[in-house]
Amino acid sequence: MTDEDSHLAPMYGDTISDPELLRKLEEKRPSHVVLGVGGGTQERLGLYLKQNLSYRPAIHCIGAAIAFLSGDQVRIPTLVDHLGLGWLWRCFSEPRRFIPRYWDARYLAPLMIRYRDRLPVANA
Repeated sequence: MTDEDSHLAPMYGDTISDPELLRKLEEKRPSHVVLGVGGGTQERLGLYLKQNLSYRPAIHCIGAAIAFLSGDQVRIPTLVDHLGLGWLWRCFSEPRRFIPRYWDARYLAPLMIRYRDRLPVANA
């Protein structure tokens, strides 16, 4: 991979717009686009790309993975992760960031229960 194969994303605001990234992708037309942008921005960026590109690459959002490696995302101790309490650990580490995020997602649990037979199988 070369520098030409990567793009340093600007700090996106409420509205996602990145004409330079669109131009690069249209020019190279890769079959896979990997987004390493955190904080919910990568999903909005992925949608922006999907809606504005003239072709359909696979768009992979891996922001948290890179953030863990770089130290931008809080590391969760193995025992806490094993117990499934990573969300609680994050709430204690950065309450202003994670408590509103998890509060906003509270509607997902009933949907997951309701449609559990349609969810992908987890390899535990």
